[in-house]
Amino acid sequence: MILIFKALISSSLAGLLELDTVQAGQFLLSRPALVGPLLGALNGCVLEGARLGILIELIYIDFIPVGGVVPPNGAVAAAVGVLAHSWAGLVPALAFFTGLFAGGLYSFVEYRLRSSRSRCNNVIEAEVKAGRERLNYWVAGAMLGESAAVSLYVFLFSGMVFLTGRFFRLEALTPAMNLAYSLMPWLGLSGLYFRFRAQMYKRS
Repeated sequence: MILIFKALISSSLAGLLELDTVQAGQFLLSRPALVGPLLGALNGCVLEGARLGILIELIYIDFIPVGGVVPPNGAVAAAVGVLAHSWAGLVPALAFFTGLFAGGLYSFVEYRLRSSRSRCNNVIEAEVKAGRERLNYWVAGAMLGESAAVSLYVFLFSGMVFLTGRFFRLEALTPAMNLAYSLMPWLGLSGLYFRFRAQMYKRS
């Protein structure tokens, strides 16, 4: 019961931190490198949370939202990764790839949320023309919806991982996942190197 309560708190906190991505502030509070250790400390696995968050940061840092492309969600990935480890009991390697999968899958949810908000533009425009401005109402509604969607998604996805682990022998995947997990720092650092090199060439 305590683990479920911690999962609920962690999911809610992830939903609040996710608002920093675009809607509120943009103080980098939603970056996986912060979400991972923060939720890890809340769930008693701060070191694993920090490791998961930093690795997810390295993998996702090269995704750039261009046009209508919605990149994977790093905050969701880090939150699910931590809960998959602390709540579902997965080894760090499995928790890491579970988080990556959850963050990538959430991009479809976020695309639907953006489409839903876009349909409100005509209504907002009509209200402004009519002198009935309710921008605070629409902004608050968008923020509340985004936060609730992230919180619910993280909790349900983590709960599904927990139940899956009770019915299937996920530990059979551990050897292959451990090998792939050990290569992630090198993959992330190499991607970071090529990105910085490209930026240096642009400046020169």
